Amino acid sequence: MKKLLFTGMFAAAALGASAQESAKSIKIRVLLSLNGTSRVSMNAVQQIMAQYRKAYPTLDTAIWKRIEGYYNEKDLTNLMVPIYERNFSETEVDEMIYFYKTDVGKKMVEKMPLITRQSQEAGKIWGEHIAAKIQKDIEAASK
Repeated sequence: MKKLLFTGMFAAAALGASAQESAKSIKIRVLLSLNGTSRVSMNAVQQIMAQYRKAYPTLDTAIWKRIEGYYNEKDLTNLMVPIYERNFSETEVDEMIYFYKTDVGKKMVEKMPLITRQSQEAGKIWGEHIAAKIQKDIEAASK
C-alpha cells in the first residue's frame, strides 16, 4: 500500500513539474503571439489546404475535417518555443516583446504578410532571371 501511495505521489509530482513552464518559455509564447509567427505559419498551411481542396473537390467533408485536425497553432507554437529558447536570452525576449507592443512593432506585424508575399514574388522573378542567365551560359558553353 505504501509503495502504491508513494508511486502515485511521485507520478503526480512529476506531472506537475513537467506541466510547469519557465518564465522564459511563457514569455516566448507571448512573443510568438505578438509577432504573429504562428499565425502567419498557420495561414500558409491554410492556403496549402485550400489548394488541396481545389485539387480534390469531391473528397468527403469528414475527411477534410480529419485532415484539419492534423495541424493547429498550439502544436506549431510548442515546436517553436525551444527554438527561441536556444537562440535568445530572456532579456532579448523581453526586448522583443516590448518592441512588438510599440506602434512600429504592431505595424510590422500588420505589414509582414504583405511584405512576405511581395518578397516571395520578387525572389521568384530574381530566381527566374538568374536561371535564364545560367541556362544561356550553359547552352553557349555546350556548343
